[in-house]
Amino acid sequence: MDFTCLSHLKIMKTCLAFLPILAMFLVGNAQTQLDDSEIARMMQKLADTTIIIQYPSVWNQGPLLRFLSKKGDTINAYAYERPKYRKINIKIPRSIARTILTKDYSDYASEPVALNRYFIIRDINQDTLQKMWNDVAKLRLWRIKDDAIEGSGCPVIKKSYMEIYDGGGIYILLISKTDIKPLNFYAPDEFEKFCPGRKGRQNAIKLSSLVYKIFKE
Repeated sequence: MDFTCLSHLKIMKTCLAFLPILAMFLVGNAQTQLDDSEIARMMQKLADTTIIIQYPSVWNQGPLLRFLSKKGDTINAYAYERPKYRKINIKIPRSIARTILTKDYSDYASEPVALNRYFIIRDINQDTLQKMWNDVAKLRLWRIKDDAIEGSGCPVIKKSYMEIYDGGGIYILLISKTDIKPLNFYAPDEFEKFCPGRKGRQNAIKLSSLVYKIFKE
């Protein structure tokens, strides 16, 4: 028998076996519009001000949601994260291990974003959070214009234009006691390189950098 074919057959079986898991990743990475969601209403009720940042992308397999929230003088950071892969240190049937993994991710993908087991409190120093909150306040997020107002991408010049496929994005949800405002930016880093100058897009990138830095520390 052709062992090359056998090798290819094994690879094909492995790929087919992991298709459901890949589907979970893609579903989980699809952008979740949160402006009319349980988590938005709950944070509006429980905090004075909340900023939610999401990075919608079919390729991103990391945590999708970051929260910055202020109640009185207390500032907190939260993350909404996928369950970590369960380590199995003993030999069990591959079908059982695969089913466990698939179930973990299917539960995550199907459950609405809420104050549940995926909502994780991040232990970050209050002085660090206060400094970042002051930096975020300078961006005047409530006043910026997103792609819905200014249009996505670069303006058409002399019948030429640029398109980006499968790009990521930045989705921001601003929540106060009286209002909830969504902001959407598609491939902001890439478009800012080709057609710089949009203040809203620039501030979204600055916010993303601040959030990345503080969650990385």
